[in-house]
This record gives sequence, structure tokens and C-alpha cells, in this order.
Amino acid sequence: MAGPSSGVELLVPAVSDIIFKYTWVIEKYSHVINKRDSFDSPTFDFNVNGVQTRWNMSIRFWRGPEGKRLNNPVVLCLNMLNCSIEEPKQARVRFQFGVYNVEIKQWEMCHVSRVALHLQNTNEMLSLGYRDLSILERHTESSSGDVSVFIKLQIVQTEEEHHSLSQDLARMLSHVSENTGDIILQGDGERKFAAHSCLLSARSPVLATMIKIHEQQVTGEMHDKQDKCLELPGLGDETLQEVLRYIYTDHVDNLDTIASTLLPVGENYHLPGLKLLCERTLVETIRPESVASLLLLADQFECDSLKRAALAYCEDNATNIKKSLAWKVMEIVNPDLFTEACEAGLGSSISSNLDSLPSDTELGL
Repeated sequence: MAGPSSGVELLVPAVSDIIFKYTWVIEKYSHVINKRDSFDSPTFDFNVNGVQTRWNMSIRFWRGPEGKRLNNPVVLCLNMLNCSIEEPKQARVRFQFGVYNVEIKQWEMCHVSRVALHLQNTNEMLSLGYRDLSILERHTESSSGDVSVFIKLQIVQTEEEHHSLSQDLARMLSHVSENTGDIILQGDGERKFAAHSCLLSARSPVLATMIKIHEQQVTGEMHDKQDKCLELPGLGDETLQEVLRYIYTDHVDNLDTIASTLLPVGENYHLPGLKLLCERTLVETIRPESVASLLLLADQFECDSLKRAALAYCEDNATNIKKSLAWKVMEIVNPDLFTEACEAGLGSSISSNLDSLPSDTELGL
């Protein structure tokens, strides 16, 4: 397998937004590190959706308590050198660093970072973020002393909405009450949520059926408030609140923390947009400790993009993924998926290093 080469690679995932990957081969790094005060990559351009930006990466060094320079860990920085745009816009930038392990010929990935950015015409350098990175012997080509690092970069523009349908419906949801709404929803919690049955029915065929059955069960011309309450078992108060927010506005708050909970709801209530939104978020937040659970989730609910991303993550981060209960569960309840993950790059070590298998009680069987 050949080592990485410098250049910009365009990655187009199944979940829409474009991701750029730039690989920086630092030639003779181990031979010249003690002779250099810093390292700067060649510049690379990222032009998408009318936004033209120029970037580079840089390596700087920490100093110890006595002022002596430390060779590890280094500070790996992402810098935007200039930006050209017709009109200023708000954007969210996601980026992820990685360093190449020459011994196993795989990338070691850092966590994903996110920053909010005001895009405007500028030629001033802006450092968006950095990571402490230890560059060790396993990252260095023995003969040349080369080290390879890379950045995956994504810019998502945030549209400014003025009197949009989404904003108007959000206001309607925030002001709806038992008097102005024609139905009350309640999950497993104590809280009750007023809503409009026509909107719920239009957005979810499952809710439409449940509302129709509920209305048929209510007899007589006069109904008290209790008659208007439709119970939705399995949904906590926070989950139900965010489902309603999505139904009314197409948006969800704090999706990073509840995407894995909302994805099954999107499937069960036939809200494909919610399911896709959760899948997209989970693709961006895969971690060594969560990849097994996300593989199980993706396989159960037929999330092909999430499954492909999780398997690719296994391939790129085999050395960072440790044994966990989720892997044990997968090996027992879904051995085909477990084998697929091992074949993607984990090898047989996951299976051979597992602790004793959990009991049926531990698995909830």
C-alpha cells in the first residue's frame, strides 16, 4: 500500500454537504525538527457555494516551564488566510485533523471540531482552531523522515431567515395552548403539549392514523380536555418537544446530544426528514467509544450512509477502537454485522480480546 501524497481531495458523502480533504506531507520532518522554529503547509483553496477561501495548516511548538521548546506534543493549527464572498454570511465550520501511522498504514483521527464563523471579504489570517498532536516514531517514514498529516474541512452556510414559514410556525408552536390547539400530546413524562392536529397529520402519516382513531373513539358532542389528549408511549418530554419542533419548523435544538434517540422516532413516525437529519449528525460525530452502537443503530434502521461512515471509521481508526459492551452485544445479536466491521479493518483482535460474554440479563434479553 502506497503512502499518502500531498494534494486536495474532494469527498462527497451521501448526506449532501461537500467535504474537502487536504493532505500535507512534511518532508524530512524528523531530520529538521530541531532546526526549525515552525512549519507551514502550502496553501490550498476551498471554493464552494460562492464562497472562495484560502487555507493552510501550521505546526508550532510549546515551551516548558524553563522556556525550553518541547518537540511533543506539537500544536497543529488550521488557518483561513483570506475569504472572498459577495455578501457576508454566517457559517458553521467543521474540521478534523489526522496523522498517518506508517507502521499499520492507517490514519489516526482526532476528534471533530466545530466553530461558528462570520464569512466576509478579508485578507487577514484567522486561526480557526488547533489540536495538540504527538508525532511519534510510528508516524515517521524511517528512510525519509517524512510525516503526513491531513485536514477534513466542511463549511455549512447558515441562511438568515426573515419572516419565513419556519419562523412563523415556530412562533405558532410557542404560543399554542389547550384553548388554541385542538389536540394535546403526552409521552411518558408529566408534561402535556398542545398542538394542531391538521399539521401533525400532514407531516406524519402515522400520527394522522393515530389522530383519526383517537377522534373516532371520542364520542358525544361535548368533550372535556382529557378527551383531547393523545398518548405517545416511549417518548420522553425532551424527545416529544423536539419532535414537535421538527414537525413545525424542520429544525431540532441540541441535535448532537439527542440524534441517536430521535432517529428511531423519525423511522417509527414516518418522518424521513428527521431521520436523515439525525443520520447526518451522527455521521459527523462518530467516536471510538460510540462506533459500535452507531453500527447497530444504522443496521437496525437501514441508515446506509451512517453504516458506510461507521465502517470507514473502523478502517481509519482500528488502533483507537477498544473492546466494549456494545461490541460484545453486536457479536451475539448481529454476528454478520460484527464480521463486516472486522473485515472493514478491525481484524480479529476485537473478538479475541473480548472479556467474558455478558449474561442474557445484562443484555436485557
